Amino acid sequence: MTNTITAAVHTLGCKVNQCDGEALISKLQKAGISIQKFDQKSDIYIINTCTVTHTSDKKSLQMIRRARKFNPSAFIAVCGCLPNSLNETPDKITIAGADFIFDTRKPELLLDKLSEIYQPPAATLPVTSIPTRTRAFIKIQDGCDRYCTYCIVPYVRGPIQSRPLSDILEEAKKHIKNGALEIVITGIQVASYGYDTGCVRLPELIKHLVELEPKRLRLSSIDPWAVDDAFLSVVDNSPTLCSHFHLSLQSGSDKTLANMNRRYTTKDYAKAANKLKNLRSNVALTTDIIVGFPGETDEDFKESLHFAEDMGFSKIHVFEYSQRAGTQAATFPNQVPSQVKSARGEEMRALAKKLEQIFMNKQIGTNMPVLFETKTNPNTWQGHTENYCTVQVQGTDMAGTIQKVKITGISGNSLIGQY
Repeated sequence: MTNTITAAVHTLGCKVNQCDGEALISKLQKAGISIQKFDQKSDIYIINTCTVTHTSDKKSLQMIRRARKFNPSAFIAVCGCLPNSLNETPDKITIAGADFIFDTRKPELLLDKLSEIYQPPAATLPVTSIPTRTRAFIKIQDGCDRYCTYCIVPYVRGPIQSRPLSDILEEAKKHIKNGALEIVITGIQVASYGYDTGCVRLPELIKHLVELEPKRLRLSSIDPWAVDDAFLSVVDNSPTLCSHFHLSLQSGSDKTLANMNRRYTTKDYAKAANKLKNLRSNVALTTDIIVGFPGETDEDFKESLHFAEDMGFSKIHVFEYSQRAGTQAATFPNQVPSQVKSARGEEMRALAKKLEQIFMNKQIGTNMPVLFETKTNPNTWQGHTENYCTVQVQGTDMAGTIQKVKITGISGNSLIGQY
């Protein structure tokens, strides 16, 4: 093959999958493969799949079929969580149109396969440069050992595997040097960092990252049990750590939490949330809530609804429970009817919208630094505050900058500001 080999990568699912996908793209680029958009005709298509719900499975398989339509003769590789799902087999993925299945965390398997297919080997081809991003995600660990009864992730991701501190710091240094203004710490279970090695834990890691002086440092989802004295001390002494904590809840009913095997109570959760609020006056607490979990009664749902309102979340991601083969909850009795789950989802989302508006109203009149990333129209730029509110401002080119903005109003789900 005389021309540069082209590849398109499509990643579904969580931020960890996004990190894995970006790492894979970097490996491909270093091997001399040119990366382009997924809807373009490419020599290679790679689908980094998600399997957290049945809908995720369907979307993953659809993307495999779509890639085959884009180029019937392309080499299609599949990685991510779907191949490891207990209720999926490689045969089903192959039938959908895939030629090769590999572990995203072992990109060398794909590179070895590509070297067999393409002559000369991809490693001899010209390298494509990697674009600089204002927000960089760093995966600090993989795997989970909590085994929540609704979740397939521990089965497909395996046990906790913490990255060495030196590797994380080196990656952070490169991102900062390349112009990243915000570093986001992510993982399957961020709070468990270091539990498998017995060495540095999450609070110490945050401290080391803060010492590198990024403009911003943000955490992805953490569990309430992570909010201990060591964590609170680091939060209190880390000015660049964003005042936004995604504190995973899942339910505001103690009975449901126990059935989910979440290993904390609403009292434990409220204690952690309130400690964070006491440290940061304008902190944003976001969360996930599942409605319609097996055995959830109307009373249980109302408890969850009232607890969420009491917590005053700035944003709630609401999910109707979906049975997942291979998990304990899929076999539980008293499965909630679909129409009941839908009704509860609508009610919880209505509350989420109300709480978001309350939080946004509190921001009006404040002066806040905003990291601008995208242009929404010829005269408007969009970015995020450090407590993760979306802000739109009219002005000249502000991409990749942090500007002090006065919040003057609200438009839909965004704040409006002037600078």
